[in-house]
Amino acid sequence: MIERQTAYLTTIGALLNGSFIKSEAHMQPNYVRTAEGKELSRTHIIAVIVSFDEGTHAEAVLDDGTGKITARSFDNPTYFSSFNLGDIIRIIGRVRAFNEQIYLIPEIVKKITNRQFIALHKLQLQQNHDEIIENIPVSEISDETTSEISIDTIEETPPSPVDQIIALIKTKDTGDGALIEEIAQTVENGERLIHNLLEAGDIFELRPGRVKVLE
Repeated sequence: MIERQTAYLTTIGALLNGSFIKSEAHMQPNYVRTAEGKELSRTHIIAVIVSFDEGTHAEAVLDDGTGKITARSFDNPTYFSSFNLGDIIRIIGRVRAFNEQIYLIPEIVKKITNRQFIALHKLQLQQNHDEIIENIPVSEISDETTSEISIDTIEETPPSPVDQIIALIKTKDTGDGALIEEIAQTVENGERLIHNLLEAGDIFELRPGRVKVLE
């Protein structure tokens, strides 16, 4: 079983200024340790989509005023097709790193149309002593905002196919890696997803036909 970690409210700047840590514990997620000492493996951010990158997987560059970060979906190459440049989105995702560049694997992405939700988000960040984007007085936030829009940071989502593959590799790896053929047969589009994970550097081919999670 994959334990779902809390998706903490934070800013892109806090992630980019933190240190990416690879977990040494079996089945435990990697995380970013922020300058304040928080350990974030899942994050909850509000940002603007400033660019897209078309390729073998979906990519969108996000900007929240404190920095820019890329969100990548290896499962679905059309993941961001329903969004447009300039859309303000709420994104809950896992933090990852490749070549020392921190990025996000999206789990939940929703377009924001209620501007009061943005004010509420900023207020929550201030209360959590995170980076302050700008001062937002409490009077700007109505009671209806908090009741209409959930800001629950422990949303549960089922493990993605990528999660499943990584978990299977760790489970079946007894020291000499896990068989690619065996893993690929257990998840839909398994071969493609394994190829994407190899490209991203999340797993590596220990020897022909066998892969291992990079830890």
